[in-house]
Amino acid sequence: MNPVDQARLRDDFAGLTRPVRLLFFTQTAAHPACAQTRQIIDELPLLTGRLFIEEVNVDGAPQRAAAYGIEHVPALAIIGVDDDGHDRDSHIRFLGTPAGYEFVSLIRALLLVGGGPSILSDASRRKLATIDRPMSMWVFSTPTCHHCPKAVVLAHEIAWANPHVTAYAVAITEYPDLARRYRVTGVPKTVVNGVVEILGVVPEDTFIDETLAGFAAGTEGGVL
Repeated sequence: MNPVDQARLRDDFAGLTRPVRLLFFTQTAAHPACAQTRQIIDELPLLTGRLFIEEVNVDGAPQRAAAYGIEHVPALAIIGVDDDGHDRDSHIRFLGTPAGYEFVSLIRALLLVGGGPSILSDASRRKLATIDRPMSMWVFSTPTCHHCPKAVVLAHEIAWANPHVTAYAVAITEYPDLARRYRVTGVPKTVVNGVVEILGVVPEDTFIDETLAGFAAGTEGGVL
């Protein structure tokens, strides 16, 4: 990271009001992407005293990985704190290396969980409050897609607003199996509860309505 980017992020992180813990899931015989991911995230705690990294080896802690819905590496889960100072799982996940424009999505997620304001309207929040059982959202992206962060950020905002929702940002270059499973031919593509597909970038109200349609129709569930 160059000095200009470091200075910009240091200013952004100055607005953090709560600590944030980044769970980094890797393996003993890790894929090269794990080393790249570690290199990227290791720079972030140097820019703020409120961000911490905890490495989780899925070979040694498979049950913990399963609890966070992590089946492959590299992967990240963001943990915040509630008003009482207890850990709060954000239900925000990153599968793959957060490089390129995916790094933008990661920073936005860290700022949100660290006490930053939500971009969701009050109307969207009222609609999302009707989600009362686990559900999942999968947003597929690539590091070179400049539109993708808009979809990723919306999904992560939804997960932060309602703990029944788990939202995964998936780098299809490193998770081709998931891309095949969800028939991804272009990005961004968001799959809600395994049944509703949101193609491209759409307005917030449309994204929320499609999310609720997926909740009503889907049975895939999520991870609590």
